[in-house]
Amino acid sequence: MTIRDILDELKKYPCTQVCVTGGEPLVQKETPRLIDSLLKKNYTVCLETNGSWSIQKLAGKQSLILSLDIKCPSSGSHEQMDMTNITYLSQQDQLKFIIKNKEDYQYAKKILAQYKPRCPVFFQPVWGTDAQKLASWILHDGLSVRLSLQLHKIIWGPQKGV
Repeated sequence: MTIRDILDELKKYPCTQVCVTGGEPLVQKETPRLIDSLLKKNYTVCLETNGSWSIQKLAGKQSLILSLDIKCPSSGSHEQMDMTNITYLSQQDQLKFIIKNKEDYQYAKKILAQYKPRCPVFFQPVWGTDAQKLASWILHDGLSVRLSLQLHKIIWGPQKGV
């Protein structure tokens, strides 16, 4: 779809917020132009990015929320992260770690201690792992993070797209 097609499609819905996601949206060279077009049309936009591409040119735009994932060791992709992205996040943005095991949890804690993000931080268990265990680690360590669960999978099941 062209950017014009996307904007026309959005007119069909009574929405004011748009989430740009899917794999890594910044791989698409037109994504920054799409975001700017949405912002000009007064949408609030959330860009969900996996952290492997720089967000520097997007940081600080009004009505744009950057949702940055940091891959942990169990993903096998943690060394592909552009960690300087954390420094571009503002209080309106969010940082998310997808955590499978204790090694991932310790890795996330280390990143938080090193970069001290200014935005809300979410710890989300990998789907199918023990959310109670992650919650207990967070509580035990007194971390100032939010536990995030994939509600769409809890409500509709892991196979249904939303």
